[in-house]
Parts: sequence; C-alpha cells; structure tokens
Amino acid sequence: MDNNNNIYDVVVVGGGVVGSAVLRAATLKGYKCALIEKDEHLLSHASGSNSGIACTGVDATPGTLERALIRDANSMFRLYCKGHNIPTRPCGSLVCAWDMEQKNKLYQVLDESLDAGDTHASILSPSQIQQKEPNLNKRCLGATHIPGEVVVDPWIYSISLAVHARENGAKIFTNFEFDPDASYLNENNNTWSVIEKCSNEKSPRILKAKTIVNATGIFSDHVQKKSIGSTSDKSWTAKPRRGQYRIYSPSLDTCITHPIQPIPTQRTKGIFVFSTIYNQIVVGPTALDQSSRTDRSIDPKVANQLDDHVKNIIPAIDIEKDFVGHYVGIRPGTNKRDYQIHLYPNQGWVAVAGIRSTGLTASLGIGNYVVRLLNSILESPTEIPTIKTTPIPHLSDMIRDFHTRNGFVQIQNFEYKVTHPLTICGWQERDGVAGHVPRM
Repeated sequence: MDNNNNIYDVVVVGGGVVGSAVLRAATLKGYKCALIEKDEHLLSHASGSNSGIACTGVDATPGTLERALIRDANSMFRLYCKGHNIPTRPCGSLVCAWDMEQKNKLYQVLDESLDAGDTHASILSPSQIQQKEPNLNKRCLGATHIPGEVVVDPWIYSISLAVHARENGAKIFTNFEFDPDASYLNENNNTWSVIEKCSNEKSPRILKAKTIVNATGIFSDHVQKKSIGSTSDKSWTAKPRRGQYRIYSPSLDTCITHPIQPIPTQRTKGIFVFSTIYNQIVVGPTALDQSSRTDRSIDPKVANQLDDHVKNIIPAIDIEKDFVGHYVGIRPGTNKRDYQIHLYPNQGWVAVAGIRSTGLTASLGIGNYVVRLLNSILESPTEIPTIKTTPIPHLSDMIRDFHTRNGFVQIQNFEYKVTHPLTICGWQERDGVAGHVPRM
C-alpha cells in the first residue's frame, strides 16, 4: 500500500454533484483521483432532490465566493451540456410581482441580475408576460426576465460529471463510509490513510492519498472537526434547511415554460413554480430550518400550502387530479452566508462546505476553484492528459434502459441508479407509465 503507484493525489469524500465536479476537474487536470461515497449509489442526498434549475446567482451576495463561482460556472454550463448531450431548456426565469410593493422592487432585481452577469435581463409588462406565459394568473403586475437561467435534467447533469471523471481514469468507491476517527495523516510522508468505517468483522478498505477533499454536504462540519479540528476563522456549523416540493401533470391550460419566481431575499430565492425538462409542473422548494440532518418526511401542512401557492400562480391547475408526487430535500447550508471552501495546506485537506441551494449551478466553477487550491500543494502532473469525452447516451436509450433495468441506467459499462424524483417522474411518463415519485 505504500508504493507510490497506489497513492492517489486526491481522494474526494462525498458523491454528490459537488464531489463529482471536484473529482472530474482534478482528474482532467491530470491528478490521480478517487471518490468515496458512504451510500450504495451516487447522488442520494441533496443532489438527488434539488430543483434542476441552473441560475445566474441573482440572490448570491455580490463580492462572495458563491457569486464568483456561479459566474465562472455559467460561462461553461451550456457548452458542457451541449458537449455531453445533456437535455436542457435555456428559457430564462420570470421574477414576478403580485402587488405594488413587489412591483416597485423589480428594477432592483433587474440591477442585481445585470450585476450577476445576465446582461440581457429586462422588465416585462403584464401584456408581455401573458404572451410568454398565457396560463399564468392575470394578476401578475410585471416581471423581471432573467434569460440566462436554464432548466436541466438534474440527475443526468450530475451523473455526467462522475461519468466523465471515470472515463478519464478516476476511481469511484460506493458503500465506502469515511471514518474520520480512524483515518489519519502520516506526518513522515504527508500521506493520508483513508479508512473505511465498518460496523462488522470485515477488514476496512484503506486508500492512500496525498490530499483529501471534504465534500460531505450536511455532515461536513462533523467530518471536519473529527479529522483535522477547526480553526476559529474557518469553522462553521451545518444548518439543515428542508425544501419540500410537489409535482403535477401538465395540460394545455396549465403548462408553462419559464420558472416563475418571487422577489428573492437574502435568506432564500423563495418558492418557485416551474416545469421540468419533461414538462411536469413543480412547486417548491420551501426553506424551513430543522434540527435533523436526515428527516425528509412529507409535512402535510406544507403540502397544502404548496397546493395553494401553485393554484395562485396557475389557476387552471387541478391540485387533486393533476397531482403526481412529492419529495423533500435537505440543503447543506451553514451558519455563514457564503460558501466555506478552505485549503489547509499543512494537513493536505480542502473543505468544500456551505454549498446551499446553488450546488448544481456552481458545480463546474467549484471544481475549477478547488483544483486551483490543490495546485498550490500538489506537484504538477508529469503528463498533460488527453481528455476523452463520450457524450451521455441518447435520452430515449436511457429511458428504455431505466425501465428494463428496474431504475438503473448503464453508461460506459457502469450501472447507475436514477436517484432524482424529477428524472424518475419524467422517465416514467415518457414510457407511458403513470408518473409517480416514491414517497420520501
């Protein structure tokens, strides 16, 4: 195990969209990389329960790392999706005003959109809104159109990052829970022993790594403190925030194209009404703080509130007849507003935490940023790699695979479980099967 050929340059802990993006970026740079995920399948937590909307960062505070990495990612996102055959709808969003107080804030949203880099943002009148979205409630007094925002299949995009990393030599180990109490840094050779947490008699798997990237989402603070401790200026506490969603089937009288957003606040972008890449109508997410990091149960009271909200936005929707399913995600926020991405050079450690609701949007930028940090403590790769890029299979082929393989898809000789409710729902309806989402 001490042979240099068995030592990874980078081991990423956490198999969500952020961990997968870091794995891909580091692998394409030429580093020898591995990713470990404690669950059986990738994208099983926050990355399997987001909105699937790539935003421009209008609600990200100017001057923050989050805003910068969203802008970096936006510069690459559409080309990445095109090159990897990922379904998208580059439709933009409508930030709508429903009373005079909100209407007076539309120009503030416009200014913030322009500052965020969406230079084609504009104010729309009620008549212009009705031309774009005839099924929207006629009470809408105006909107800021943010054309840079994109609806994407959230599972296909996220899994493509892991697929591309694997295609270029990265290793992925699932059912491998990182044990922060047992794993250690050997100060004689500055190499980590990454040890699997085992509850039975079997011998744990051990990987050797020059650096570790902590991308464990809502558990990042626990892993951080147990592994290397925390310095006062770089410590944070995870704050679970649940987001509940409801999904409905569309009709000619209820279909929409643009995500319909409220006026955002510093705390949240608010509850959206949007259509997925497969045209189902979705309302959510809520933004409710909770103490549990694992409770994703449905709150009936919140479900009723979401029904009322979507009915106010799209009056023709039948909340009972059109109902398809619902789900809850837990966003990995912290007690700090900005991303918590920190390099600890003496420990060979990078923390990637506080990636709240913008993880999918900023993932390409986060990957590049973490690699720049790694470059400062790792020797440059001896060879510049030739990057291989095989597009994701055609959507119809994956949907067929999904049904014949009982929820799994084979991509480049590896099987991946489809974990995102929006993808599951869309694929079931595409095959003529009554759409439903597992109750979570």
